[in-house]
Amino acid sequence: MIIRESAINYRKSHTNRIFLMVALLFISFWSRAQQTQIDSLKNILEKGSRDTSAVNTLNLLSLAVLSNEDIDKAIAYAMEANDLADDINYDSGQALAQKYIGLGYFYQGNYLAVMDHWNQSLESYKKVRDTSGMANILNNLGGVYLSQGGSDKALDYYLQSLYYAEKVKDTFRITSVLPNIGAVYGDLKDYDKALEYFQRMEKYLPGIDNPQITTYYYMGVGEIYNKLKKYDLALEAYQWALPLTENTSDYAHILKEMGMIENALGNRAKAIDYLTLSYRTAKEKNQQLELLHALIGLGEMYKASNYSKAVDLYNEAESLAIELETNKGLRDIYRGLSETYASKGDYNKAYTFQTLFLAQKDSIYNKETDDKIRGLQFDFENQQNQDKIGLLNKEKEIATLQAKRQKYVIYGTIISLILVFVMAVGAYSRYKYVKKTNKIIEDEKDRSEKLLLNILPEETARELKEKGKVAAKRFESVTILFSDFKGFTSHAQHLNPEILVKSVDYYFSRFDEIMDKYGLEKIKTVGDAYMCAGGLPFPTSDHPFKMIEAAIEMAAVMEEIKIRPKEDIVPFDVRIGINTGTVVAGVVGLNKFAYDIWGDAVNVASRMETKSEPGRINISENTYEIIKNVYDCEFRGEVEVKNKGKMSMYFVKGRKIIRHAKSEKEVNA
Repeated sequence: MIIRESAINYRKSHTNRIFLMVALLFISFWSRAQQTQIDSLKNILEKGSRDTSAVNTLNLLSLAVLSNEDIDKAIAYAMEANDLADDINYDSGQALAQKYIGLGYFYQGNYLAVMDHWNQSLESYKKVRDTSGMANILNNLGGVYLSQGGSDKALDYYLQSLYYAEKVKDTFRITSVLPNIGAVYGDLKDYDKALEYFQRMEKYLPGIDNPQITTYYYMGVGEIYNKLKKYDLALEAYQWALPLTENTSDYAHILKEMGMIENALGNRAKAIDYLTLSYRTAKEKNQQLELLHALIGLGEMYKASNYSKAVDLYNEAESLAIELETNKGLRDIYRGLSETYASKGDYNKAYTFQTLFLAQKDSIYNKETDDKIRGLQFDFENQQNQDKIGLLNKEKEIATLQAKRQKYVIYGTIISLILVFVMAVGAYSRYKYVKKTNKIIEDEKDRSEKLLLNILPEETARELKEKGKVAAKRFESVTILFSDFKGFTSHAQHLNPEILVKSVDYYFSRFDEIMDKYGLEKIKTVGDAYMCAGGLPFPTSDHPFKMIEAAIEMAAVMEEIKIRPKEDIVPFDVRIGINTGTVVAGVVGLNKFAYDIWGDAVNVASRMETKSEPGRINISENTYEIIKNVYDCEFRGEVEVKNKGKMSMYFVKGRKIIRHAKSEKEVNA
């Protein structure tokens, strides 16, 4: 299976290997499942009653059919298990079902759904106090964030996972997450911290019967020593890992790494042998990414000694890198071609490829991100220190009581006992009073914070508290959504006002939940109109996609009432319009202030809603150009718009189908 960078932001590093191993480890047993086993589970399900055993069977069926590449059916079985577990209040079964639903969506590349269901699974594990289950899900959530480029958030989840795994002394979970943390620190070039986490695994390795974890320990250590240029130690680690990976997808990768290390040690002949074997292995097993890296490594070997061979290798690698859509691969290829042509005096081509190299070069993590990650590490270590301090305080209290007892025996006076008792009662009373007072203060502070955050975005509220005012800000890319209800005015003239207000409150409350789910900002409501925006107050790149998902769910809420009516809730048809563009945002007024946005993009979004149809999502050309590769859209042509002339508009029809694994080997990978 070719995993493209545009889909998973694949990084050929230890980090991604560890995550995929941990997140999908529980499938390995089912990779050998036969149809007879699936049929057997179906027979058990048909003959059994609708109880906890049925939930367990449905979960096993989901895992079994997933190994047979029927992802839709795997999700369906897991959803059925989830619904049944919910009906019979079987929280443990529901936690597992939600995990398997998320796994199915992971194969489909629907990462929003993955995060949604794995967060539900996390809450279910918390409900039943399954600490190992919590550690597992937190580890997987970290892997999803890492695959999407969120190293800081990934590290947060990994550290939480480690905290819970160590709390219950779950060796498997500990050894699953430690290399993930070490690898993230390695990517951030904090090599001492990376080695610290890898070395914490060493005491567990003799007692675990899991060659995969042992393999990735050696690979991780080898990678860090390689980055530190401690080549002898790196080579030793990879030599331990190599025989463990002979029949796995990591074999070609380790051969490539050993080749590059031998070259760094000056053993060019050995380097070429390792890289050639890596190339042949990857080609034989159709491992396209490993094949690419072997080609780049061989090009590096020959660029100074065999000009034409180096160019041929780099050209072959370039074709493969373009097919795989990997910017990092193209960066290394263009750098190699630039140096190769420069060594032969062809400076025109060298300059051309140097320009291409610079265009592909990745940006380095900035200081702000590093500070944030160090803060997360501090929070984790602080939590551990608090646990230790609590234990020391308890031991100190016991020692104090023993000392007092000895003192009482020595003096043998009733007066001393009475005085100590009175002091203890007074201290306890004062402790209770202070605790109660602090609780009242904290509650009032939390209440004030919640009221302010209910009116303004968090960043804006913070600025208002700190400075007493909020400066207007310009956002280059924001997606705005307007919606209103068809026929609302005519309904308002004939309906009971209480029923009308109750209906609007129901729909807007559901819309607010959707906004929270996708991290979008509700701007305001006017009558039956609802306005929201994505990409502010914190600029992001995925706000058009989140807004489309939110719009789909908003339309589904309206359809849900038509299918399953609720008492005193009036069904309406909703019109939705969306546009993406530049806006200015700020707070207006002195009393009853409100957060609002202005700009031509806002006006266009309003026109998109006006020109929409009931139950449809009408988007502008600006939004369409961003989301067209993910969603199927229907071109409406150019529609006359007041004060704008003719504008191209599109109806969103639904998500496009994403390719998933087609073979048992791809599932295992």
